[in-house]
Amino acid sequence: MIIMCIQSVMNSFRQSSTVFDLRTLQYNGSNRMINNRPDQFNKQNLPFIYQPPSGSIVIRGLLVFYPTDQEKTFEPELRWFYRSWIEMMTSESPLWRTDLIVFANDYAPMFKELGCLHDEIRTNIEEKPKCRIFSYRRIKDREKNHSPSSKYQIIDSNNSKLLYEQLRNYGYIDSINTVSEYYLSFSMYDFILRTDLDCFLTANFALYIPYNNTLLVGHGGYSTDFNNKRLKRIAHDMNWKYADKNGLGSTW
Repeated sequence: MIIMCIQSVMNSFRQSSTVFDLRTLQYNGSNRMINNRPDQFNKQNLPFIYQPPSGSIVIRGLLVFYPTDQEKTFEPELRWFYRSWIEMMTSESPLWRTDLIVFANDYAPMFKELGCLHDEIRTNIEEKPKCRIFSYRRIKDREKNHSPSSKYQIIDSNNSKLLYEQLRNYGYIDSINTVSEYYLSFSMYDFILRTDLDCFLTANFALYIPYNNTLLVGHGGYSTDFNNKRLKRIAHDMNWKYADKNGLGSTW
């Protein structure tokens, strides 16, 4: 992915031998081409991204969760992510639109300072890129019969209750649950990117999109060999197909 995490990027590049090849992927009809070399797409193990024709109209949304009850920690991260979004768009096609969508406990003063809209979805492709804030009550703060914070939020009461009972002490559940409950806030985009605040966008993000609606994910150290084998065994016991894909990053 063309997202690099601020906190770990320097150490990652010093210690890792991995090279991310960001060459433009060119497609001609049914033949997939990489730098005019066909039939080497899978061998190169490159991300399924490409640079569309110059006249293409692309509407994208960036989804992040911001806990306003932890501003001391997360406000600097949000401001840097916001700045990288502004800088990225200077390299973006004038026909593209990339909105920043933030799910937060409330409409904090910082959002007004940054010119963010509150509870307003994109209604047309001509509108300029905007920062959009949607209110969201965290799982740990929900009551038994929590109601939606916005007309764009859809809450499954049984699921919300289970999340409160089982995962309210898991600090990162909200960054995923917002995507589940707030589909109406981003359903109009051609592509969405869900990521965390401790990241920033590079100029290359202004040029590339996934090929053929491919779901792209990052890679992180989120598991162990023991857990991977255990998950595989559980999938087998439940007669589920096991994809054998582990350590998926939080950016996708």
